[in-house]
Amino acid sequence: MPRFDAIFLDAGGVLVCPQPERIVERFAAAGFDVDPDRLFEAHYRGVLAIDAAEAEPEVFGDYHQAYATHLGLVGDRQAAATAVLEGLWEQSGLWTQPLPWAAEALAALAATGIPIVVVSNADGTVADLLTASGLLQVGPGPGVEVAAIVDSGAVGVAKPDPAIFELALDLVGATADRAVHVGDAYQYDVRGARAAGVHPVLVDPLGVREAVDCDRIATLLDLLPLLA
Repeated sequence: MPRFDAIFLDAGGVLVCPQPERIVERFAAAGFDVDPDRLFEAHYRGVLAIDAAEAEPEVFGDYHQAYATHLGLVGDRQAAATAVLEGLWEQSGLWTQPLPWAAEALAALAATGIPIVVVSNADGTVADLLTASGLLQVGPGPGVEVAAIVDSGAVGVAKPDPAIFELALDLVGATADRAVHVGDAYQYDVRGARAAGVHPVLVDPLGVREAVDCDRIATLLDLLPLLA
């Protein structure tokens, strides 16, 4: 018997990340030369800062400062660097770069037969962006078929509010104690899922979250053993 009847997945940091080419180009236009190989870690350093600050949904000031710091843009350059990031994050269509493990993990999770629902804090466009990435879509298509996509911008409620998870549970007819949610932000994903009675799992590819009081995985592929 599987341990869960529903799998909820965050989008950013679990399935996709911002397009590195756009970030590098925008920084270059502002006079900054950044190493694209540092962007992956910069995102998770930013999320760690969100958790430390217990930031409200869609408040990215701490994220952007930590992101810029990891890129070496500090001191007099940090304000301009965070302004670049603020401008980028306000644009739709940025989060379409599949993470290295995303396609393989989605296929493996779909093969379990457990319904998958994306539960994301976004701007109402996450379904279109994930479909454009080729990773997944609701219903049949070129990517993995998922049961539903719950976008905070579309439903009017955002993590960590447990109501967004209750919407996801209703969509697949699951009870909270039989659902698992995977996200990269303790502040939004773990606290929100736990408030709804859903089992939380934190993605920690950098291995810097040893102190958290929940299951922790390095990549989405590591969720599979937890489902048994």
